[in-house]
Amino acid sequence: MTSKVFCSICGYENNSNDRLCQRCNELLHNDNLLFNNGNLNSLDDLFNTDYHQKLNDTVLTLDSYEVIIQNIIEIGENRLIYRKNMTPLERVIAIAQAYSIVITKELGNSYGEYAYNVICIDKSFDSSIQIATIIHELTHHLFNEILKHILVCIWNVKKSPLLDAFVQTIASLPPVLLASEYCASKSEEYYLPEEYVSFSSFNQICEDLEFDEKVLLNTFIIAGGISDSIIRILSNFIDNDLENRIRDEFEKNGVEGIANPICVEERTINNPILRNVYIMDMLIEGYDLLNDDMYHHLIERNKELFEKSYDKLKSR
Repeated sequence: MTSKVFCSICGYENNSNDRLCQRCNELLHNDNLLFNNGNLNSLDDLFNTDYHQKLNDTVLTLDSYEVIIQNIIEIGENRLIYRKNMTPLERVIAIAQAYSIVITKELGNSYGEYAYNVICIDKSFDSSIQIATIIHELTHHLFNEILKHILVCIWNVKKSPLLDAFVQTIASLPPVLLASEYCASKSEEYYLPEEYVSFSSFNQICEDLEFDEKVLLNTFIIAGGISDSIIRILSNFIDNDLENRIRDEFEKNGVEGIANPICVEERTINNPILRNVYIMDMLIEGYDLLNDDMYHHLIERNKELFEKSYDKLKSR
């Protein structure tokens, strides 16, 4: 028996294998695209020839990508908890907590960091800097989430600490980290006053990669597209009112500007088909590179750290 999928726009009853609504032609949020059965529990599972073949053979369609983004939005909507009279910082923390774990420190030596589903922010800085840090680090998390959901869809597997560890390890590779840092700075650019937007991490990686033209082109194709998707996810929660309150927070605190402009000429390449092709190329290259003993211990270590974060998420 064929199951049904109802269009969220017009309510028409479609077949489960339909990508677009037969009545209004809108994209269907079809969870069957994300249905998964397999388990990734070991490196032998991960680097099985079947998974390598699927990566090489699969085309990431525009419909599948859009379903993935919509699914990530709905995850946040289902987990978001707001209270009355929250400050802008409290609201931004709540958004981050819908997707990750947020912890605080008071050292004063760095604004914050992200790793293993955990966003750490330094409370010794004022509220506006903390907001900027959360937006930056949450973007890194969402970048990883998009890659992870793509692999879930392609490999037909369940989410697991090993899959998270694999994505985290890929995201630490300099060309991929460059794309992630570009997305993080573009999120800052969208939500923060201009004088507080910094591309410092992106610029440093560009320098480390000796401004490789091929890598930069790939970055603008991949990260330009993913950045738009992440801003669409965030804007589902950061409405105009919160945007204005975030900007007011900087003015109220009188924070000294820390702007660091991008060090290369930006190229706007808005081509979703190319974006998907280059994302797949990036994942295939990362998979082939990490299938080496020198990276296996790093994936295993990351897996152990993700297992701890999974335990924390279950206890919330």
